[in-house]
Amino acid sequence: MIVMKFGGASLSTSDGILKACRIIKKYWREEKIVLVVSAMKGITDKLFLVSEYLKKNNIKEALKLIEDIKRSHIKALYEFDFRPQAVKTESEIINLISRLTNFINNISQKRITPARVDFIVSFGERLSCPIVANALEMNGMPAHPIDASHIMATNNDFGNAIPLYKKSQHHINEILVPLINNNIIPVVTGYIGFTHDGCSTTLGRGGSDLSASYLANLLGAKALYLWKDVKGFYDVDPNKNKNAKKFMKLSYKKAKALAKKGAKIIYYKAIEPVKNKNIPIYIKSFIDPEEIGTTVGK
Repeated sequence: MIVMKFGGASLSTSDGILKACRIIKKYWREEKIVLVVSAMKGITDKLFLVSEYLKKNNIKEALKLIEDIKRSHIKALYEFDFRPQAVKTESEIINLISRLTNFINNISQKRITPARVDFIVSFGERLSCPIVANALEMNGMPAHPIDASHIMATNNDFGNAIPLYKKSQHHINEILVPLINNNIIPVVTGYIGFTHDGCSTTLGRGGSDLSASYLANLLGAKALYLWKDVKGFYDVDPNKNKNAKKFMKLSYKKAKALAKKGAKIIYYKAIEPVKNKNIPIYIKSFIDPEEIGTTVGK
């Protein structure tokens, strides 16, 4: 069994979602897969902006932006799925948006705490998840969306929460494992979790890498695949420097050090969970999936 994570750049268009499906299908023929997804590109930033509007008591602009987010997700869905069944996923999107809108109306006159910000920004992944699961089903792969706020237990450090191994394991065994055993792809929201009292948390920017890494650890995965918009792990940003050097192999220690220094290809906190079980990380390009990429290991 392998864990794969696709970021917002790969899910930014309907073409990107379908390309991700083709990549997944190639591996799905040989392996059981757990899929972790980020929010669609730019959506998390918009949700943070919603929080800023609420801090300024500008509920009108906040709700207007939420409506824009709803339209963009429904548009993305119908750009690739013309089947009557797509209305089920549209209904999920509308229900999620209604839940968020009700929350915003309820707190509009209250203090916007870090916990409330986390709840708002968690909806980026919650909205992309059913769309990706729908696309997989459409391409012949049984899939089921899973909200990580039901399986990823964390502490209550809102905005930068840390997953808790022991408390997460029970939920993962009960919710994910039966799907995996029946060859159904769990499509899990990255970036988010929950506290002991049920509040939603987020794991920090880049937290979807951390979600995928923790799941790989707790499930004893064979490997973790991180699909990016570059061809591997570089010493500097290859989009800004044409002389950037790609590493073919990196140790966990070296990858973590480079990530902590600012290499944005991987969230540095995502190294430790897989290192603890000697699970290799394969950093590959969703644009050019045949490219070898970078292997991170011992």
